[in-house]
Amino acid sequence: MSLEINKNISIAPLVVFRILFGLVMSISLFRFIYKGWVYDCYILPKIHFKFYGFYWIEPLGDLGMYSLFVLMTIASLMIMIGYLYRFAILFFFLSFTYTELIDVTYYLNHYYFISLLSFLLIFLPADRYFSIRTWFNPADKIYLIPAWMIYSLKLMIAILYFYAGIAKLNTDWLYNAMPLTLWLPPHAHLPMIGPLLLYKETAYVLSWIGCLYDLFIVFF
Repeated sequence: MSLEINKNISIAPLVVFRILFGLVMSISLFRFIYKGWVYDCYILPKIHFKFYGFYWIEPLGDLGMYSLFVLMTIASLMIMIGYLYRFAILFFFLSFTYTELIDVTYYLNHYYFISLLSFLLIFLPADRYFSIRTWFNPADKIYLIPAWMIYSLKLMIAILYFYAGIAKLNTDWLYNAMPLTLWLPPHAHLPMIGPLLLYKETAYVLSWIGCLYDLFIVFF
């Protein structure tokens, strides 16, 4: 096993992951700003409910929060293109985690997962191929990395999916089709699939598919 995780494999999957991570984060953060959620979530509320042990964390105010989200978006683009990668991913991890610790009621497991992923990426050489860094410094380019670097990302994603499946093994999800019964009908205006979302049977089918997918996709 030791030899297996230390053998050299292509860096390509790590590079693709870096590019997609930076792209998705930049789009998501821009959308957060565009939709006005920075104001609604971090500026408008006068009271924020704190995580245990993080009572001291407060929003930065109007200018501070907007500036932080703009800088996070820029950092995401820097991660994507591999420019000043270490600085960008470290800044992204600290700033994104900070925003999530401001209010416990905004918690989503997806956000927690992003913090974990960005922390892990700090220690991986994801900018050593197909990046601005290697464009200007070809000597920094590498083609092979230890397999454990890819396996660490796979393991984190596998844990996310498998435990998401376990979390769905309950009466509400499987036998009451909740919360999809509530979530789907408001999207009935969507073309083609919209009318199907009004049927409770659709919520049941998607609930069971979601549970089975999360439980078994890792093994496939």
